[in-house]
Amino acid sequence: MASSLPKARFPSRWSTSPRKRAPDRPPAALPLYAAAGRIVKNHMSAPNSSTDYYEVLQVSPTASPEVIEAAYQGLMRKYGADADPAVRELRQHVEAAFAVLSNEGRRAAYDAVRDGAPARPEPPAEPEPYTFRPATVVECPRDPGVQTALRCSRCETPICPKCLIQSPVGARCRDCARIVKSPIYTLNNRGIARAAVASLVGGVVMGLIWGLVLLPFTFGFFSIFLGAGLGYAFTRALEVATGRKRGPIVVSFAIAGIGVAWGMTLLFIPMRLAFYGLVAAGIAAYLAYQNLR
Repeated sequence: MASSLPKARFPSRWSTSPRKRAPDRPPAALPLYAAAGRIVKNHMSAPNSSTDYYEVLQVSPTASPEVIEAAYQGLMRKYGADADPAVRELRQHVEAAFAVLSNEGRRAAYDAVRDGAPARPEPPAEPEPYTFRPATVVECPRDPGVQTALRCSRCETPICPKCLIQSPVGARCRDCARIVKSPIYTLNNRGIARAAVASLVGGVVMGLIWGLVLLPFTFGFFSIFLGAGLGYAFTRALEVATGRKRGPIVVSFAIAGIGVAWGMTLLFIPMRLAFYGLVAAGIAAYLAYQNLR
């Protein structure tokens, strides 16, 4: 019975037969595989029901024909002539979506089906050849006298190069951009008062230490170390007082405190010698600016 059973064959490690190697994917197409896979999967399952042509072109269902055309041109430029099968399939879906949404009758019928209303089926027709339609040029509402064909990518309000704000999702108007200043650069009245107190008290304390202890370090090479110490001290003092805030206001209070510290040295040395301390004060002001700007 043992001889009647077929013998299993295992590939030899010394086999000289060539092995098939999966084709390398172009590096430029790698970011497209995730989106291509999702859209291709939807089209393979139900091309006419589950696929949203507006999502394929990445536009709003209320987008104007100019916005649809701009989105189509941007996607075709983005995908280019990539030879990858998934990207080619994705380009076909983009072209199919544009062929429907760029035609007024087809778009109305598609919207009716998309919204769940019964629509009269249209006879199949050949795709119309692409014709360039120039965008409508209007006057910018924010900058009167400036003619523009640009539109906000969200609300489609006319915008011009002077008032547009470039965001990660395209050019937008100021209302849709929603630019909010970073909290680290916002300082309320309480924070300003604490920064002023820290600057004044720190300047007096550091000035007394400068005049009573560190006065010999004011002259010569040691002034560099004195300036570095002053800059570090005022940086930490302002950070504690303001809650690690940054910005021009905090920098101004730090430099003002350094000025108060230098002025306190006039109580211990004459003016002509106090000028040597400006080197240390300048170094301290520069370091405080670099740390708190």
